[in-house]
Amino acid sequence: MKRLLIVCSFFLLALIVGCSSSEKSDEKYFVLIVQGEENISEKFSKFTNNEYSVVEMQYLTSLKTAKEKYPKYEIEKAPAVFIFETAGEMKKLKLKTYDIEEALRFLETKKESQ
Repeated sequence: MKRLLIVCSFFLLALIVGCSSSEKSDEKYFVLIVQGEENISEKFSKFTNNEYSVVEMQYLTSLKTAKEKYPKYEIEKAPAVFIFETAGEMKKLKLKTYDIEEALRFLETKKESQ
């Protein structure tokens, strides 16, 4: 009986860990890039393929336009990158940064194969 309880516990733990792993692969991201004067679109173009979890990117070339379109996010300067985790129609802000390298590192860790 004790052995059966241990086997069942191990199976349940394996099932929980397996579900957690599959949830990560379901993460999808929307990326909003405010370019400003410098064209940074080439740096982000590689993330729009099937290897990464980015489902949509939007580039805005004007800080003024970005502030008008997204006043809620209090965009202070350009370049700026906003990365949202998407869940259907809902979007949750995961990263707001003015550091392009930080945004690239974040996206690099979000490969589909994980």
